[in-house]
Amino acid sequence: MLKNEDAKDAMKNPEKIPAQILANTSLFEKIHQLKHSFISVFSEIANEISSGELMKLHPGSQGIKISRGNELQHCPYQVLDIIRDFTKDHGFNIRILNWWGRGLFIFVFFGRNNPKIYADFTNFSEMNKQGFLLAETASPWDYKNMIDLGNLKPIVHELQLKTHVRDYRYLQLVKKIDYPEDFLTLKVNLQSQVWKILNLYSR
Repeated sequence: MLKNEDAKDAMKNPEKIPAQILANTSLFEKIHQLKHSFISVFSEIANEISSGELMKLHPGSQGIKISRGNELQHCPYQVLDIIRDFTKDHGFNIRILNWWGRGLFIFVFFGRNNPKIYADFTNFSEMNKQGFLLAETASPWDYKNMIDLGNLKPIVHELQLKTHVRDYRYLQLVKKIDYPEDFLTLKVNLQSQVWKILNLYSR
């Protein structure tokens, strides 16, 4: 219960209720439809990748999962995970994150002993040319530091990757994707990105 003086202070500086926003049915319907549209695009991409193909590519694959929420740094998000092996040792995952207020991103995660890190640096060099950056955060889920604070850097040479894995105990690459004008183009663009990564991983 508020003390009498606290109640008086609260009355002096009351927090206003944004009645115009709360009563804007059209706004909330548009938000709902946008969320649904992103989930639909993610579902269509997921349905075109077989679990058998993923298992051949990465035996630790746990398949594909779509998830969503409303409280990633107070903002909604939709996620498509492909492979879903998050083990610290040999893990691998492709994550598409649509984070409201920030944008659309692709994350490629490697466990510290994933042999692909050491197999062929030209794959990482190619990803660097495609706009992927190296995440410099203690956790692969620290999106605030990666995206809001920009703790990302270009991939320059092979030794950099090995040093990074030694220091951070994982490897994650991040790329921001511009929103196209329509959802059909978005689906095509994201499919292209996913297959490029899967093809590189298969080498």
